[in-house]
Amino acid sequence: MLRLAALLTGSVVDAEDVVQDAFVAVHERWDRLERPGAYLRTTVVNGCRMALRHRKVEERHRDGRDVEISAELPAHMVELRDAVSRLNYRQRVVVLLRYFVDVPDEEIAEVLGCRLSTVRSLAHRGRASLRKELT
Repeated sequence: MLRLAALLTGSVVDAEDVVQDAFVAVHERWDRLERPGAYLRTTVVNGCRMALRHRKVEERHRDGRDVEISAELPAHMVELRDAVSRLNYRQRVVVLLRYFVDVPDEEIAEVLGCRLSTVRSLAHRGRASLRKELT
């Protein structure tokens, strides 16, 4: 879950917060959940969406100070991370869940609250955008 959140948010610090909150939410509802793993994944994805929204608001109100977080990654991984971060949110979620976390399309559809065909379409468009950008 931490890897998924870090890929979605682009920040390990934000990812740790989101995942911790998600595990707390699952723990509080454990007895009432039929599929805790799916609930956890959905909670992490939604938490990442909220963290990104919050970050955009902070960036709008920041008074010109840039905070830079350096990651010591190989160049090809930085290029891939940057390309994935430029996908729209739903495409990014589908690509990361499908190819980095190995979640079945049916569960991705549940997480996003959409149809299976939408997941496939988002994956196709996301792959096409990445292919175009990385070649």
